Amino acid sequence: MPVRKVKAGYSNLTARVPSEKLSRMADAESSLERDFILLLEHNGDVVTYEEQPLTIKYGALKYTPDVLVQYSDGSRVLFEIKYRNELEKNWEKLKPKFKAAIKYGKQNGIKFKIMTDVEIRTPYLKNLEFLSHFNRTVSPVESSMSETLLSTLGLLGTSTPRELLVACFSNKMQQAEAAPVLWRLIFNKNILTNLDLPLSMYSQLNVDPSLGDIF
Repeated sequence: MPVRKVKAGYSNLTARVPSEKLSRMADAESSLERDFILLLEHNGDVVTYEEQPLTIKYGALKYTPDVLVQYSDGSRVLFEIKYRNELEKNWEKLKPKFKAAIKYGKQNGIKFKIMTDVEIRTPYLKNLEFLSHFNRTVSPVESSMSETLLSTLGLLGTSTPRELLVACFSNKMQQAEAAPVLWRLIFNKNILTNLDLPLSMYSQLNVDPSLGDIF
């Protein structure tokens, strides 16, 4: 659990984020930390993470990094989350903290990394924010629609959201009902697309190869 109470950060915002990886609510000191947690939640290489994980002493001072992340390859990384302009403005003040974290990491087999809004707030994050609105079942015929979308895409090989919905459902009302189901399949990685590019009705879709034996 966090070693200190989460308090409002740079943006004067704190947030509690539902976390499947932690099976509890995750705490964030800023909207940027909240966004970083969303990335962690959707990263298949992340096993678990902890907010405000430990306190490092350097001289008479103390420093608590923002997040400790454990990856599936066994590696661990301490992350400091900062807005780029804050980092540049306060670099001389922050540098001793970061040096202490680097030293601590070398002594304990942990890497230290700084993440800013430049690395966090990308098209990938925007896509996840959009898709996360569809992470709950909303249609009573969810299962049959999912099966139709997956099997049709398997036969087509590649498609786009617009083309796939038309290929599966001739009725526009059915297409509208199936659209959230399609976005959920993408969010859950049953249907694949390049989320580093802006997601649209014309994005290229591919089915997860591991599902190929169901067609």
